Amino acid sequence: MTDYRCRVSEDELAHDHAQVEITAEDEREEARDKFGALMLQAAEMAEILFQDWRFQPDTDDIEAIQHLHEQLSYYEAVRKI
Repeated sequence: MTDYRCRVSEDELAHDHAQVEITAEDEREEARDKFGALMLQAAEMAEILFQDWRFQPDTDDIEAIQHLHEQLSYYEAVRKI
């Protein structure tokens, strides 16, 4: 098996690092995208669960969804941005 390796100079590495600098705005946008994707997944998962008549939420399930609801209600109340 042939071992292929690429040699990169320190100047090239520094240049590449400078090109990929992540700003605070990038981090905020990434967090919003992740939050939105997770919320969409949670809604889709809940819809699938409710399509199964055997689904019976237990105390832990209800506490988890209540916690999420409280957090979202907090954000709605204070309009945290």
